[in-house]
Order: sequence, then structure tokens, then C-alpha cells
Amino acid sequence: MQRTVSGIVYLIIIIGSLFLGKYVFTSVLLLICILALVEFYNMTGISGTALNTILSIIGASGIFILSFLVTSRLAGYKFLSMAGLLPVLLFVTTLYSPKAYLVKNLAILFLGIVYVVMPLAVMNYLVFPASNDYVYTHRIVLGILVLVWINDIGAYLTGTLLGRHKLFPRISPKKTWEGMIGGTLLTFIPAFWMDAIMGILSRTDWIALAAIVSIFGVYGDLTESLIKRNADRKDSGTIMPGHGGVLDRIDSVLFVMPFAFIYLICNGL
Repeated sequence: MQRTVSGIVYLIIIIGSLFLGKYVFTSVLLLICILALVEFYNMTGISGTALNTILSIIGASGIFILSFLVTSRLAGYKFLSMAGLLPVLLFVTTLYSPKAYLVKNLAILFLGIVYVVMPLAVMNYLVFPASNDYVYTHRIVLGILVLVWINDIGAYLTGTLLGRHKLFPRISPKKTWEGMIGGTLLTFIPAFWMDAIMGILSRTDWIALAAIVSIFGVYGDLTESLIKRNADRKDSGTIMPGHGGVLDRIDSVLFVMPFAFIYLICNGL
């Protein structure tokens, strides 16, 4: 019951923010970005002073906001050049950490930005697509998220009922080939009608996105499982009762969105 209620609240927040417009959605996505980044840093063991960690979170938030301002046409693309300041500042502030941790801290700080922030920032581009004259629309992001959720639920149910053969036992003992295949099949079914439901993209595009979700969603899930196993954690956090942390809920999305973006850009989004 706790897991169900928590999941419903999460879906209401995400879907509701998409329908409430660009400012609400971006604010919610920024909050998710910060929480996920904090969880990642807690799991990976940043050492030394907190200054570089705080600066990284502030800088990452700035990069995310810049992506929103540029994609919404509130600022020109030249403002993205300000993101180049973050690496320099991180190098400078990391110098004040114990020297033994210098390289490790920098690697974790940059990895957090690449792993968490950039994929979520990509979603700002997907809500202002060229095919919609760069006007805000929830349809592409919501459609992709629906496919991700169907894939996750389908894999869980199929794996629970029919799972016998382990997919990647070294990293995630509970995942099975049967679950992955079941999730994939269930993801392709709604993709055939997504053009009629969501519009904006063709049936071929939605089917291609279903394939991206089915492939890279699994890798996103496995990657976060590897990070948790390395940190000896069951969950990335405790903010979502019954589910764990924010990172536990968006691990598939972090791998799906960049590939979905690349596909759509290459096909004239």
C-alpha cells in the first residue's frame, strides 16, 4: 500500500507539472535533478570539504536552468558558454580538499553532472521541439515517460510471474530475460497508437522510441544497480516510501532521454 500510494503521488506530480506548463514542469524537474544529484554524491562517497560538492550542485542547477532559458527562447545560445565556467571552478575549489582525494572527487563531481544533469536537461529541449515551432508541449516527454513506465511495470510483472533465467546476476540478481522480453513486448503495444493519442510524432517515430526505451531503459536500471552495489546500498535514498530515492525512479529515464533526443534530432525534431 505504501509503495502504491507513493508511486501514485509521484505520477501525479510529474504528469500534473507537464500539463501545468513550462515553468511548473521545469521547476519540478530541477528539484528532481538536485535531489538525484545529492543521492548520487552520497552513494559515491565524496571526501574532503563540502565546498566543491555545494558548488557542483549550484553549477549543475545553473546548467539546467541555462538549458531551459535557451530552449524556451528566453536567452540566446551564446549563454550556454557560461557552462564552461563550472569545470574551472570545480578544479579550483577541489584544490582545497585533501590531496589524496583530489582526482577521486573531481571524477565523482563531473560524473554526477554527466550522469544525472545532462540527461534531465535534454528534456528541456524535448518540450520545445522545432516540429512545434519551439512552443512548449508536453506530448513528446509524456509519451516517452509513459513508455518507460509501461516497460518497467511490464518487466516487473512478467519477471515476477515467469522469470527463470537471470539477465545480469552479477549486478541485479532479480532481473530476468523473461522480464525484459515481457516489458519490451508490452512497450511496443501502446507505441502503435501513440501517434493517435499524443500526436506530434509519426507511428514510426513512436515505435523507434519504444525500441530505445526497451534497450536503454534496461541499461539505465542496471547501471544504477551497479552504483548501489558498489556503495553497498539497497536504495539510493529514502525520500519515496516503498520505492527508495529519486534516483531509483529515474534511472531508466537517464539513459533513455539522451538517445531519444539524438534519434529525434536526426529525424528533424
